[in-house]
Formats: sequence, C-alpha cells, structure tokens
Amino acid sequence: MKKIFIILVTLLVSCGVFSQKTIDKPNYGSGKLTKKEAVSNIATVHCKLKGNVIGGNSTYLMLVTEKDDPFHSGTKIPIKEGQFEYNIVSPFSEKYTLILGEELENGTFIPIDFFAENGSVEFVLHTSQEFDKNTISGGKLTDKMVSFEKEQIRIFDPIVKPIKDESHSLMDTNNYFSEAVTTIQEKIKNLKQGEELNKAYRIKEELLETDKGYTIRAWFLKNKMDSIKKLKYNWEAKYIASNQNIFSYSLLLNEVRWYKQNKKNIDINVVNNLFSSYSKKFPLHPYTKQIEDILEAIKTIKVGGMFVDFSAPNFEGQTISASDVVTGKVALIDLWASWCGPCRITSKSYIPIYEKYKEKGLVILGVANEFKNTNAFVKAIEKDKYPWLNLIELDNKNRIWDKYNVSNSGGSTFLIDSNGVIVAIHPDAEELDKILSKLLN
Repeated sequence: MKKIFIILVTLLVSCGVFSQKTIDKPNYGSGKLTKKEAVSNIATVHCKLKGNVIGGNSTYLMLVTEKDDPFHSGTKIPIKEGQFEYNIVSPFSEKYTLILGEELENGTFIPIDFFAENGSVEFVLHTSQEFDKNTISGGKLTDKMVSFEKEQIRIFDPIVKPIKDESHSLMDTNNYFSEAVTTIQEKIKNLKQGEELNKAYRIKEELLETDKGYTIRAWFLKNKMDSIKKLKYNWEAKYIASNQNIFSYSLLLNEVRWYKQNKKNIDINVVNNLFSSYSKKFPLHPYTKQIEDILEAIKTIKVGGMFVDFSAPNFEGQTISASDVVTGKVALIDLWASWCGPCRITSKSYIPIYEKYKEKGLVILGVANEFKNTNAFVKAIEKDKYPWLNLIELDNKNRIWDKYNVSNSGGSTFLIDSNGVIVAIHPDAEELDKILSKLLN
C-alpha cells in the first residue's frame, strides 16, 4: 500500500481573498498593464540544467512541461556516468518536471519540479526511495518553490502524518474500504476488458464518493483529512494572493486543473478572484489561456450547459470545426485516446447505438488526444473500426480537454441536443440508448 505512485500535487484554495467575483479577460486598455508593457516583460529564457544522479539504473531523464503526458511526450535527457546537462530555450519562465527514466517505465515515480528561467539550475537526484535527499538550487522561482514546500511540510506534515499512518494500517489489514467496495474490487479482478469492467469501476467510484465506500473508522479519518485540507487550502490561497509570481501562478494552475476532483473542498469564487488578478499581471503567459479555458469549462460543461465549440484536424490534415458537424443535430462528442483503454471500450460500445439511430439523425464526433504523431491513432481506428468522423488533438495544441474540463483524464463523452444543450455526460451504452429513444423517436 505504500508504493510510490505518480504524485501530482493538487493545491486548491478555499478562502475569500478578493471581493471581485468575475473573471476578467486581459485588457490592455485598463490602465493597469499596456500591451507594450506586457510584451516587454517577455524575453527568451535560456536555462542550463546540470546535475548528478545517484543510485538506480536510469539511463535518461524525461523532461516535461505542464501540458505534456510523461508517458507519451516530453524530451529525453541522457544520463552519462551519473551526470546530465541540457539547455532549455523558451519564450516564458514556467514549471518543468524531470522524471527518472527507469521509474517512468515502471510507472512509479515522484516528479522533480523546477522552473526554467535565465541562468542555471543544479540538481543532485536520488531514486524515489531516497527522494528526500534530492537538492535543487538556482533560479529565484525554483528557490521560492523549495522554500514554499519546506514551509508547507513544516506546518502540515505533523498533523497529517498520524491520519495517514492509521489509514495505511487500516488498508494493510483490509479494514479501510467497506464490504461493498471490497466485493466490487474482487469482481474487477476477474473481469476482462470490456463495458462490464467499466461499469464496475463506475460503481466503485460512486461508492467512494459517500460513506458507503468506507468502514466507520476510515470514513472518520477521511473527513478529518478533508478538514485539514481546507486549512491547507486557506493557507495556500493567502500565499498565492500575496506572492504574485510565476511560481504562485503555477500553483493556481494546478488548483484549477484538479478542481473537478477536489471541488467539495474549495470555493470556486476564490479561484476566480485569484485568476482575475493574475491574468492582468501575466496576460500573455500560457498559464492565462489554459486557466481561462478550464474555468469556463467548469462553469459551462455540465448537464444543462451549452456545448463548447473547437477545431481540430482530421486524418488528412483538414481543420474541422465541431460546430460544422453537430449544429442542429443530436450529437455525441467522444473525447478519447489510443492509450486510454476504458475510453476505447466505451467508444466501441456506442457503435451498435450509432447504427441504430444514425438514420434518425444521430451524429457522433470523435476526437483522439494523441502525442508526437498519429501512428497509435491510426492503429486504434483500424482495430476498433469507428464508423464516424474522428479528429486528432495532437500534443494538446487546441486545448480541447481543458475546454471540456477533462484535463487529467483520457477523455469523456458529451451528448448534446439539437440546440447544443448538454443532456448527458459520459453515459454508458444502455443509458445512451434510453436517452436517444426519447430524443429521436
């Protein structure tokens, strides 16, 4: 239970900091920051990385940005005789992550974060088992990150550790999850890839959203941890509000990206207010557009909300607008990926439904989230034989996943009516059939 899994730090805020409650788009005429002033704050960043790797058998480090999926994209930096060097040239200072190649391939790693800015960043890196021995130095933003993390650990670890320890103890003795969850987990072990397995996972997730997923003691500990998270979010919100720099902006981005998973613990108005301030200060930074898209999706992408238009190329390279395909139609937008097994199972389960209703007007538009090239996409299409149009979102270029608030997943599906209103999100085939029987008959 104590293996080191992928750690994606989620820092979400939950206290009121600003009184303004609207998201302001960058406004160069506001008097606060002219376009010329904004541009003058942007210069090409030249950052030299150099360091030593101690222990392990990694022959390379994977370098990724916020928009990369380390399993499918990024830059490999060779490790030779325990040392590495690399030069980053970028138009912006932003957060990067290094991952030891051996651990990436095993699927168990702790990301090593730093900021690219003019100058050098030096590393002494160890395997995940000795992660606490890592040292990173160089660059004001990286130093701010290190100081922030140390202070956060100093304040919150003493109160979090006893709860984590007891939770692990309950897990190790099979006394953490309820009998219902334990039963469904055993069922999952015996199921092969398919829609039945997807349904089992959905049932498990629904149980884990309530007290029905836990033993009495585990539910108590979970609620106690949530109360501590709220204290932590308050502390982080104050930090983000009072330390306006790109490091703090990266914290805000992380909070927004993981809002969907943590929404019960935060006040979205606080996030909006923080973004209002940061978007004025950093109007041209890529974080601004990304956060804006996700916040709009949080507000819009829900049952009863309106579908969000986007464009992406088809296999021939022709750019297609989603609105040209779905406007005036009952349509299903299927966001999937060649590497997302559950996504493809769901997509394949829709094929009989599509054949049943296509003559009555049903349209399905698929979009595959791929990295580097379309090779895996082509193989997936050939194997799964989807009979509808599929577009390609390569390297998150069009930020479609952000626009639909599924940034941290393989994808999801969205059924819209002829007026563009979302009527269902991620229905299974049976649910889709029932809804379509009312919409199209």
